[in-house]
Amino acid sequence: MKRIFFIFLLVHFSFSAYSQINTIDLKAVFKGKYRLETYNYTNWKPSSDQFAYVDSKNNSEIILFDAKTGKKTVLVTIKDLGLLFPQKHITEIPSFKWIDEKTLYFPRIQALLHLTEGGFTGDTIPLFDGEIISSDISARLFVIKENDGRVFILSGKNNFEKILLCPDTGNNIVFGESVHRSEWGIEEGQYISPGANYIAFYRMDESMVEDYPLVNTSTPIATLNRMKYPMAGKNSHIVTLGVFDVNQSVLQKKSVFHYLHTEKEDGEFLTNVTFSPDEKFIYISHLNREQNHLKLVEYSVVSGEKTRVILEESDARYVEPDTRMIFLKNNRFIWQSDRDGWNHCYLYDFSGKLLKQITKGAWEVLEVAGLDKNEQFLYFITNKDNPTDRYVYCVNLKTGALLNLTPEQGTHKPLFSSDFKYFIDFFENLTTPQNIYFCSSDGKKRELLLTSKNPYGENSLGTTSIFSIKNHNGDNLYCRLIFPPDFDKSKKYPCLVYVYGGPHSQMVTNTFMSGGVFLNYLAQKGFVVFCMDNRGTANRGADFEKAIHRQLGVLEMEDQLCGIQHLKSLPYIDTTNIGIDGWSYGGFMVLSLITHYPEIFKAASCGGPVVDWRWYEVMYGERYMDTPLENPEGYSKSSILPTIKNLQCPLLVMHGAQDHSVVWQNSLELIDQAVKDGVQIDYFVYPSHDHNVRGIDRVYLWKKLELFYMLHLKNNLLK
Repeated sequence: MKRIFFIFLLVHFSFSAYSQINTIDLKAVFKGKYRLETYNYTNWKPSSDQFAYVDSKNNSEIILFDAKTGKKTVLVTIKDLGLLFPQKHITEIPSFKWIDEKTLYFPRIQALLHLTEGGFTGDTIPLFDGEIISSDISARLFVIKENDGRVFILSGKNNFEKILLCPDTGNNIVFGESVHRSEWGIEEGQYISPGANYIAFYRMDESMVEDYPLVNTSTPIATLNRMKYPMAGKNSHIVTLGVFDVNQSVLQKKSVFHYLHTEKEDGEFLTNVTFSPDEKFIYISHLNREQNHLKLVEYSVVSGEKTRVILEESDARYVEPDTRMIFLKNNRFIWQSDRDGWNHCYLYDFSGKLLKQITKGAWEVLEVAGLDKNEQFLYFITNKDNPTDRYVYCVNLKTGALLNLTPEQGTHKPLFSSDFKYFIDFFENLTTPQNIYFCSSDGKKRELLLTSKNPYGENSLGTTSIFSIKNHNGDNLYCRLIFPPDFDKSKKYPCLVYVYGGPHSQMVTNTFMSGGVFLNYLAQKGFVVFCMDNRGTANRGADFEKAIHRQLGVLEMEDQLCGIQHLKSLPYIDTTNIGIDGWSYGGFMVLSLITHYPEIFKAASCGGPVVDWRWYEVMYGERYMDTPLENPEGYSKSSILPTIKNLQCPLLVMHGAQDHSVVWQNSLELIDQAVKDGVQIDYFVYPSHDHNVRGIDRVYLWKKLELFYMLHLKNNLLK
């Protein structure tokens, strides 16, 4: 009882010491208190120099901005919408997008607003049960998924009568959803052709994949939910691609479809489905199971027959086909590849001949925005000038000349007009919550439209610093430090290291509130918070990211130790009070570091951790580790189970019982091994949550972490 009372006083004193700081209200984060001033639903009017938006400070009217004159006019008000659609009970402007230059579509209320010379008229699309998973509003074509899982097509051509997308269903068959566990840029389950005459759809057969049990404890007697989970080295699913003929299906009042004649020898993973502009062909990036060989294959839309292989890509480690073809006139297309060590754009003709490399250099093309109507300039987002920044660039396709359209250091997110003459730039950096600019794409015009107030202006936030250090390989490793609001460099502070460290991630970015709300909150509580992107993380070139192939955890730990050594060199860091936290791959990193270098850390926490890569799924796990049979040494060395006996510091492990990504088995086996080794671990389960804790329940997680680190990292400072 005396110990409990001491702990209460300790935590109470810690909280009181920082009571004078107006800390972030964590619950209010989920109630909208800290919403940023911005332009909501911003989108360009087709074939025009105008864009529409809703100012977040006045959510009762849609504003139209004219790029040529700079004039703003009220397009429609909430009162107007209420009169047009009285049955919808509209209390604020709902999200919208332009269908054409005279029609706005409001998805949430399924309504259309038609602009006329005398004002506007409105009509609604027939309501239906289910979720819209794809649509072409201009063609009045919808793909919906009903509550029972069936996928239907609704077309204005037959007065929105439902037609089943594909009757070829059965047990363990998935339609209308992303496949291959949403890897390689796959986010959709179906793709509407440019003219809305066809719909390509995935069919995934999971019957050969082993069942994995999830336990639902919310029922009076716990029930078993089964999911299909293809673990590394085990049977994977089989995916085929079908083509639904919209016009024939409407005419015959039934599903008219056929499957493409894909061959496993071309690669069993079917990625990045793309229709040709004329709808004659469909292209698939085939990837083999080893994920080191890609084929871009062309198929006839009408017959489904393979017509030819356009190009091939290979890599000794792995290929990641995360982007689609970009079509140009005169039978040319743009293809993205990291074949020279960096992701860049290449120009091809449809015979498969490489015409030229469009962009080149020791930097990444992060995202292609598109081409101007004359196909003279390609617009893209890049980190060319600083790996932690994002800039908008254009390249002259003929000369290769580059132009930075957004020179300010920070993160730029552009929204281009349909003809690429103009774009809206949503800009932020460490000290700028958001500035919105109107820009011309030739770089000659840049007009400030909105400067957002700091939504955390009433709170005492510390400063954030971004810098780089060198690893033993000579690479620059980018780091972030968040300091307490009343930071005094003559004092010593406990330090929390936040780590993720896995592929497709970049934690250190030049953005406002970099690191997120909670890490800034912990800084308010008196911690210095550190984060670093090690080898294996994204946007630093192929060698930097792919260096971890077949040896997950090895180089990542080596780099993170460089970060720890830097922290130890700082006079204001209390090196006896260093903690570390991470989730998912970050959880794997936490467990790896604290069991290989236990003397460094005073406390640690992790959530949803990968404990043994044998229990992770095929598409991600085998990409980076190959199969357990092919790489037994890599799998054995990366497993946490043999090393958990080395644990010396307090450890909090959390997991969602419904985790579909890192299955619960990982942390349960960790606990079982800890019991066998006599190692104490604090363990907490979120019974109803998936891979992470979402929504208001996240506040509970944040508070648990706060109390844990207040107790284990700050108590020594209070002696």
